[in-house]
Amino acid sequence: MKKQQPCAPQIMVIDSDKYVRESLCTFFGQGTTRLLIFRTGSEGLNALKYQDIDVVISDYFLPDMDGLSFLKEVAKEKPGVPRVLMATITNEEMTLGIARAGIYKFIEKPLTVDSLETIIKELEMVKQSKPCPGRKVHE
Repeated sequence: MKKQQPCAPQIMVIDSDKYVRESLCTFFGQGTTRLLIFRTGSEGLNALKYQDIDVVISDYFLPDMDGLSFLKEVAKEKPGVPRVLMATITNEEMTLGIARAGIYKFIEKPLTVDSLETIIKELEMVKQSKPCPGRKVHE
C-alpha cells in the first residue's frame, strides 16, 4: 500500500498593498506552497467557501474591514485554521484584540523573509502529519 504524501500548504493572504502582494508571490513562488492572494477581506471570505486553506495571513488595514474582524470571520468559517495578523503599527487595544481572537501569530511590518520562513516552517511541521486526500481546489 502506497503511503500518502502530505500536501503542499495552501496559504491565503489578504493585503491591499500591491507591492506586498507582489513580494509574497515572489517569495512563495519558488517553493511548493500554493498562495491565494486577495486585496479585500470580502474577497477572502468569499474564497474561503470554495478553498481548503491551511493558514490565513491578513494585514490589519484592509479597504473594507480591519484585519482582526476579518480573521474573526475566518475562525467562524474555518475553525482550526491558523490565522496570522500583519500590521505596521500596534497599540494596546490591538494587542488585546489579537489575544482575545486566538490569533496564531502577529507579524510586524515591514515583512522579512526570516519572519515568513519561521512561520511557514512551524506550519509545515504540523502539516507533515496530515495527508490531504480529496482537497478542494477551485481555480
